[in-house]
Amino acid sequence: MTRATTAKTWLGLGLLGALATMAGATTAAAEAPRAEARAAFTSPWSAAASMSQVRAYHTATRLPTGNVLVTGGSGWGSVTASTETYNPNTNTWAATATMSQTRSNHTATLLSSGKVLVVGGQGAGTLASAELYNPSTNTWSATGSLATARRNHKAVVLSTGKVLVFGGFGATALKSAELYDPATGTWTATGSTSVVAGRTSLTRLPSGNVLAVNDDGVIGAAEVYNVSTGTWSTAAAAPAFLGHAAVLLNQGAVLVVGQEQGQYASGAWLFWPEDNEWEYTSYATEERRMGHSLTLLPSGKVLVARGTRNQIGGVTEVYDPQAFWQLYVVGNDQPTQGHTATRLINGKVLVVGGTSQEEPELYSSAELYTE
Repeated sequence: MTRATTAKTWLGLGLLGALATMAGATTAAAEAPRAEARAAFTSPWSAAASMSQVRAYHTATRLPTGNVLVTGGSGWGSVTASTETYNPNTNTWAATATMSQTRSNHTATLLSSGKVLVVGGQGAGTLASAELYNPSTNTWSATGSLATARRNHKAVVLSTGKVLVFGGFGATALKSAELYDPATGTWTATGSTSVVAGRTSLTRLPSGNVLAVNDDGVIGAAEVYNVSTGTWSTAAAAPAFLGHAAVLLNQGAVLVVGQEQGQYASGAWLFWPEDNEWEYTSYATEERRMGHSLTLLPSGKVLVARGTRNQIGGVTEVYDPQAFWQLYVVGNDQPTQGHTATRLINGKVLVVGGTSQEEPELYSSAELYTE
């Protein structure tokens, strides 16, 4: 398998240190587009129709029809139970049935049946409830509740069709995990982690097992959930990420991009599950990014979008495994978090809503990214 080769020696040194480290890199890698050249780009972004209301920390799920279901989220001083659906063919939004409870910082997971499982979140307190959306009938129905109420958790569909929910926050940062069985509508407790807790990423590996990476900016840790045994085991220690995002590449590695050690310095790391090994591959032009999204594109590249940077504006970056495993700039970007990024059937990426950091703002707007 083709592997990355860049060695990371510059943690905390910033852009100049990164460039010095890469002095021996190939010309093609060294000449990847930089932020100062971004004005010359044709923007990869185009405006899409706006939602009916502002939303942050909502969910967005691509349905089997290709439409995108957006649920809940925070508005100005309130949390909503409303939902709406984006039709990419007509570039329009339509109101859909309202959930039974207001929710933000929840999860929404597409099941093999075509239904959408919405779990937990923040409403009138931290929620344990779950509900199912049926796109065929535009209706919501109750299903089994979690044993432990949680918000800011993560969820992933396993190869068995069950849904693994892990981490998040209740009264404290949670290390527990629960499994949802769509056939029975019930939850069962499964193993707890040793270190990874609270805010994490959760990524299904090619083996079917699941990688959880810690995200408190203090403790660098990763653990793997074994689907066959229902237990967690310690993986190679990750950097102490803060505000990172993770996605599985076509090459079988997990790409993680984010700040490290709670500082501004950030870059791209790969976790190779077959070797249980972390590998640093690229510095980030947008060093201060956190709360961003990673979206796998049809080309196998990864879109790194949005995120706050303690500054106004920023850049959009793409990670390219076929171009020396590097991050490079492709256009301008907005400093928001709490947005969603959803790859459409046509290959474009729909980025919706969110909130800004500089002068607190909430957004109903949507944009489309095109490779």
